[in-house]
Amino acid sequence: MAEDQDGQHAGTPAQGWAHEGAAPAPRRTRDGRVIIGPTVASRYRPGALIGLPLVAAVLAAFPAAGLEQWRAARIAAGDAGRLTELLQPMAVQLVLSWLGLWALLALWALVPLIATHRAALLDEAAGRLALRRGLRVRQDVPLAEVVYAVGEAERGYDALIGIGAPTAPDEAAREQWRIPHIGWDDPGFDGLRVLQAAAGLRPSPPRAELIAASRRGRREAAHREMAQRIGMIWRPEYGQDEERFQRDFDHARRVLGGKEPARPGDPVLSPDPSPVPEQGPGRR
Repeated sequence: MAEDQDGQHAGTPAQGWAHEGAAPAPRRTRDGRVIIGPTVASRYRPGALIGLPLVAAVLAAFPAAGLEQWRAARIAAGDAGRLTELLQPMAVQLVLSWLGLWALLALWALVPLIATHRAALLDEAAGRLALRRGLRVRQDVPLAEVVYAVGEAERGYDALIGIGAPTAPDEAAREQWRIPHIGWDDPGFDGLRVLQAAAGLRPSPPRAELIAASRRGRREAAHREMAQRIGMIWRPEYGQDEERFQRDFDHARRVLGGKEPARPGDPVLSPDPSPVPEQGPGRR
């Protein structure tokens, strides 16, 4: 099977997208199929280049001690040579131990990642959708059988692809494919957007927009809770203007603390407010 290309392929902008900036740029295989979900390389690279080197640096002293024992044994046996001379500096032993341990950990991490990897491959020209597990394609169905394709834009969530008409009243589809980590990065999520458009479904907005909207929703929920704790009436404009909320919230806290008098037009406070939080949102 064709190997995955980890780079993004802009290709020809898909027709029907709201604006040029929303056109997806998914990864593709060498034969042009759209990859739905992250590739092995995209998931492996951060850990292999950032996490595993740090772990190897912490554990490097143990194999370095083994190298020193091996070197001392060679010298005691009268078999000293060029290699024992090169290994004499402790810094050389630590660096070699770090590199060797890094390579070993990277190999151990790569094997299970490849074995458990799951992604979908969309052949737009042939109108086929394939499910790949590990290094093999397990299923291949016509694109017309895709009933739904949904997924969250944030990391840690899976995409769900419904295949075939349901066989029971309580089912949404005959079969459901699960694509892990659909929100790992933008190209992987763009693959899902391309599938949605190709299957005649409503495409999701770009991943960046969904993440920004989710963060705004979490901040607004936190602000609502803080306002409720001091008995402050929530105003609709607070959801769009965080600075105004912060200003009114700080003023309301000072009014409750007796440091400022209430002014006409101030947010209404309940007569028996809850304990005032010591910090406002975003303040550390």
